[in-house]
Amino acid sequence: MRHAAAILLPVPGEDRRASRRNKLDGLRARLRRHGLVRPPKPIRSRIPVRGLRYLDGNRIELYDTGRAGLAAMLGVIESAREHVHLETYILRGDGVGRRFIEALARRARAGVAVRLLYDAVGSRGLGTDVLAPLLEAGGDVVEFNPLAHAIWRFVPRRRDHRKLLIVDGRTAFIGGLNIGDEYERGMGEGEPGWRDAHLRVEGPVVRDLAAVFLESWFRADGPDLSWYGLLAEDPEPRGNTRCAVLADGPVYRRRNMREMLIASLGDARERVLLESPYLAPGRRVLDALSAASRRGVEVDLLLAGRTDHPVLRRAARSILPRLLACGVRVYEYEKMMMHGKVAVFDDAWAVIGTSNLDRQSFEHSYEVNLVIDDAALPLRLRERFERDLEFSRRVDHDSLEARGWREWLGDRLAAQLLRFV
Repeated sequence: MRHAAAILLPVPGEDRRASRRNKLDGLRARLRRHGLVRPPKPIRSRIPVRGLRYLDGNRIELYDTGRAGLAAMLGVIESAREHVHLETYILRGDGVGRRFIEALARRARAGVAVRLLYDAVGSRGLGTDVLAPLLEAGGDVVEFNPLAHAIWRFVPRRRDHRKLLIVDGRTAFIGGLNIGDEYERGMGEGEPGWRDAHLRVEGPVVRDLAAVFLESWFRADGPDLSWYGLLAEDPEPRGNTRCAVLADGPVYRRRNMREMLIASLGDARERVLLESPYLAPGRRVLDALSAASRRGVEVDLLLAGRTDHPVLRRAARSILPRLLACGVRVYEYEKMMMHGKVAVFDDAWAVIGTSNLDRQSFEHSYEVNLVIDDAALPLRLRERFERDLEFSRRVDHDSLEARGWREWLGDRLAAQLLRFV
C-alpha cells in the first residue's frame, strides 16, 4: 500500500478513472512482486544471478547488541545530506520506531530524499499516525506485499525480510536488527538486552547493497526514481576488507543462500560455526550438516535459548536428534534473546546478514547477506562465538530424552504444522 500525504477532492468522472488506475497499479505491483517484470538494467548489473562479485577496500564494524546497532543507525541517519534508504521487516509504532520516523522526518524536511520500505506482515499493526510525520515532511513510504483488507484469507509467505540502511550511497547497515523497543532493550521486563549481529559497511561494496535496496523498492512498486543516478559512482575505498553481497529471493532461479551454505559445508575442512535464532532448514541443508560432521569437520550450532517464536523452537528440537547422532554440537544461548545470523567457515571467511536457517528464509523471503573473505573478522566472530558458549546450554541426547512424552509430542506437532520435517 503506497502512502500519500495529501487528499484530493474528487471531480466528475475522476472516481472511475481512479478505479482504473488503482487496478492497473495493483496489477503492476503483483507483476513486479512475483518477478514477472525485470528490474532496470543498472540494478541487475550490480546483483549477480550466479556466483559472487568480491570487492576490495571496504571497512566493516560489527555491533553485537541491538542497543549499539540502533544507536549507530540513528547517528548516521542524522548525518545524511543526499538520501536515506531504509528497508526493514519489522517497524514498530513504539518508542524506538517513533525515534526512527522522527529522525527520517527531520532529514526529509532538510531536503534529503527519504525512502522507507517495510513489510506488511512483519510490521502489521503499524498505524498511519506513526508514519504521518515522515509523510508530511515529504518522505516516500511503501509497504511490501500488503495484506488484503483486514481479513487474512491466507498467510502470504512471500515477505521482505531484508534489513538495510543506505545513507548517501556511502554508508550501509546490514544484519539482523529490526526497528522496535525489544531490539534495543530485550523481550521483557528485566531482560539484559538483545544479542544480534549487525554490520556498518563503508567502501565499494555499498553500491551493491544500494542496488539490493533498489531491487526491493522496484519489487514493492515504489515510486520510480533515478536508478542510474543512484548507482553511478563507486564509493571510495575505506578499508582493507574484501567482501561480496549475496542477495536472495523467491523470484531468483536458484536460492542463493541455501545453495552457498550447502556448497560451503561440502568444502569445509576443519570447523564450521553457525549461529541462528531458528532451525528449520529442510532436508538438503540437514544432510549437508550431517555429512560435514561425519567426515570429521567440527560443526557447532548456536540457537536461541530464549525465543520470540516458541513454535519454531519446538520444531527445531524435533530435528536435533539426527544432527546430534552425526556429531554436530548444539547449544542454546540463554543470557538474552539471540537473533544473529552468522556463519564462519574454517576461520577464513564468514557470512552475516538476514537469512535464518529455516525454510521461510530459504524459500519464501527476500534476504540479503554479506560474505566476508577476510581473516580478521572471521577470527573475531569465532572468539565471539566461543564467549557466547559460556552463556549457553549444551543440548545432548539425554536432555532431549528427558523432555517427557508431552514435550516430545508438542515438538513433533510443531514441526509437522510448519512442514519442517
